[in-house]
Amino acid sequence: MSFQDLEAGRSFPSRQQNLINGKQDATQAVASGIFQINTAVSTFQRLVNTLGTPKDSPDLREKLHKTRLHIGQLVKDTSTKLKQASETDHRDEVSASKKIIDAKLAKDFQAVLKEFQKAQRLAAERETAYTPFVPQAVLPSSNGTSEIDLGSDKGAEQKALLVESRRRLCCWIMRLHLMRLLLKKEN
Repeated sequence: MSFQDLEAGRSFPSRQQNLINGKQDATQAVASGIFQINTAVSTFQRLVNTLGTPKDSPDLREKLHKTRLHIGQLVKDTSTKLKQASETDHRDEVSASKKIIDAKLAKDFQAVLKEFQKAQRLAAERETAYTPFVPQAVLPSSNGTSEIDLGSDKGAEQKALLVESRRRLCCWIMRLHLMRLLLKKEN
């Protein structure tokens, strides 16, 4: 079932049909996972849009990283559930409507992954283009200018955070490309 179906008022089969031995079936778990990913991607996009503004800070970049990790885990879990639903659909006793619902969910999953990839690219551009805003920690020097001493501990810490942030971003971009390749291979 896609988000368009939910908006149109179509609903899932009854809750009793979705529970097997007290557990959520794979189709319902995939729908839930896609919803969670979509919500997290919206949060991620909001954080990305803050990069390069006065609200940009090392804390914001840490939130961005944690959100990125959270989305990665959600994608991994949802991908596993989607694979389970797909395997179930290959049985003869599975209804055509369930197969259609699962196909729509797979399409929605790919769409939300594409949105995340776009947000990742934008984040990469902005994280490299802008440095986080850090309030002036140094009092005016003897010549009247306020400068942050990049040789200081705080400047070195900021530089290390930026390098680490870029490294993490590159790792996530590579992981996204690998996930995309795996998804193409599965389909």
